[in-house]
Amino acid sequence: MTWQDAFPAPSSPRPGKGDADVLGPDVPMQVQLYRQLRAEILDGLWVGRTGFPGERDLAERYGVSLITSRRALERLAREGLVVRGRGRRATSPYVPPEPPGNGPVWFVLDSKGSPDAFQPLRVGIETAPAEACRAFGLTPGSALWQCVQSHEREGKPLLVSHHVQAPEVGARHTLEELRTQQMLQILSGRYEITAVRRSLRADNPSPLVRRHLGIAPDTPVLTAVIRVHGGPSGELLEWVRLTAHPELPLPDDALDLATGRWSQTD
Repeated sequence: MTWQDAFPAPSSPRPGKGDADVLGPDVPMQVQLYRQLRAEILDGLWVGRTGFPGERDLAERYGVSLITSRRALERLAREGLVVRGRGRRATSPYVPPEPPGNGPVWFVLDSKGSPDAFQPLRVGIETAPAEACRAFGLTPGSALWQCVQSHEREGKPLLVSHHVQAPEVGARHTLEELRTQQMLQILSGRYEITAVRRSLRADNPSPLVRRHLGIAPDTPVLTAVIRVHGGPSGELLEWVRLTAHPELPLPDDALDLATGRWSQTD
């Protein structure tokens, strides 16, 4: 049997039915349905297509009530993602924009491409995130030096960074440095940086981060956790969590087929 036999092409561009198992019991159905349709639209799955599902189609497809599907469509219409009219089927005029250009701005060692403004939002020694405590070999609940910073360019937010360091390291930084330099620049001026490791994940940022990025609670965000090592013994100098604005250009990585490792391209 070929894959064409097992998965025949749909005879209609309309979504299939029987997707009730996509929705769970822990979040209101109309919120889940709205998010599902919004994700399809933002992903460009309705560009140039007709037959956007109506209230009855959605109710049958997801096993919800008509009022639930109606409210989800009304919210999409208020946001301009669908256009509805009496006596005609809804359509989606949304076309996803081109990804932002200008190259990655996650971390640089010089001023080229750096954001124009750094705003310290919180600085001091306080209880650190459990992951950061463990990275430093400490038990969760330990107090470490921390700085939460907003990064902006031309008045627009790019990301919020949450830096965690040993108190004796963080105590050396001046407020002027925190306002004018990226943290990696500050650290590289005092220590020999021996390794920078990064892991990416989807995360649910704090209200403080969301407020300064100007994003809604249900907007997915990408978070990078970076560990900076340096000094004579290559010890951990910093644990930092970066939460990127959804429009921030992401690193362009390439896979080395010989080693199986990913590395950032120029």
